[in-house]
Amino acid sequence: MRNQQTDIENNLKQAPDLVRTLGATERLFWLLDRNRAIHFALVAQIDRVFAPDAWHAALLALQKRHPLLSARIVADGEGVPAFYRDPDARIPLRVVEHARASWEVEAAREMNMPFDWSTAPLVRATLLQGESGSTIILAAHHSVLDGMGGAYVMEDLLSALAGGSLMSLPLVQPLESLLRAKMATTTVSGAMAPAPEPKIFRAAAGARAEVAALALGAQLTRAVVERSRIERTTVHGAVAAAVHEAGRRLSRVWRERPVRTVSPIDVRRTVGGMGQANGVYITQTVTVDDRPRGAPFWHAAREVKASLAPAQTLAAVVQETKALDAFMSSNPSVEDTAGFLSHMLAFDVLLSNLGREPVASTYDGFALKALWGPIVSSGFADDQVVGVCTQGGVLRLTQASYTVMPGLLDEVSAVLSEAVAV
Repeated sequence: MRNQQTDIENNLKQAPDLVRTLGATERLFWLLDRNRAIHFALVAQIDRVFAPDAWHAALLALQKRHPLLSARIVADGEGVPAFYRDPDARIPLRVVEHARASWEVEAAREMNMPFDWSTAPLVRATLLQGESGSTIILAAHHSVLDGMGGAYVMEDLLSALAGGSLMSLPLVQPLESLLRAKMATTTVSGAMAPAPEPKIFRAAAGARAEVAALALGAQLTRAVVERSRIERTTVHGAVAAAVHEAGRRLSRVWRERPVRTVSPIDVRRTVGGMGQANGVYITQTVTVDDRPRGAPFWHAAREVKASLAPAQTLAAVVQETKALDAFMSSNPSVEDTAGFLSHMLAFDVLLSNLGREPVASTYDGFALKALWGPIVSSGFADDQVVGVCTQGGVLRLTQASYTVMPGLLDEVSAVLSEAVAV
């Protein structure tokens, strides 16, 4: 193990400092994070305990595989940011032996700790050691990773922990670089309409995130998957409809106006060329639900699917990327980008879905018991960030908020149970 770690450290010191410039979405997230922290976390639970040294070695192997995991952000004289590699940077690991606090409490702690974007690395880990199992919380600055990228990193981490050899991945350029030729021949459609009212950001100091989690169970998960197929919608559509209905049951504010939900859309398969690379390869689409409480559930779920479908085409990805690239090329300030988030996206719900079985469940010597997240800090004062992941046949939900809606996930589960029963 010591020889392997020495080899990795020697290889890490050979790369040049400049990695690449930030892409448009990466730069947007960098600026938004300077207004209010918007980093995220994933949580994995395994059925085995390893010594901290084994985790340190696995984290070091990650840095050898992924160029951006040893990077910091540096802005030039004109404010243009780029990733620069620090060959001596090591992913920090905080170890909690015989953890008494739940992983939800520890994840909330991570949400309440901003990243210093000028210091490498832009990822950190927390290990909760139990008697027969472990929980690893991987937190990342949102400019260096998106949700699916975080899932790939988690799988790599567990593979390295199991003794697997991780091959170094080539550096992948940002999304607009991959789409440059298509963007040159694309005309951007009309500007996005602003929200009826801007969203308020949480207090710059003193606001504290809370995190909750709920597993639906294998039987209910199967029922939701099967019924969604029969109803010609998706699990994402069903979960979105359930979150909206649950929120209306719990919140007078949600009953009195339309609910705005933003869904990050992974574009790796649509665009191609980035594989499992670090970086941000997503677009974001807002859907608006103005139905009253108790509206027909499956009709609402189909509407979510229909609203998101156009945004998942290559043409739409190219258009959105070109529009955002043009905005970021104007060198917006922190205040400009905060205004964009508050006035244009202005979401009540951020629904981030890793999909079905995003990572492997079995490894040499241990198994992944559960994967939770993404757990995201959005910047707003009262939005509800719901992470969705189906792993091992069980759909798991997380909720992160600075003004939590108590009982939301329990109510989502109740709505889904009712929907599949009729």
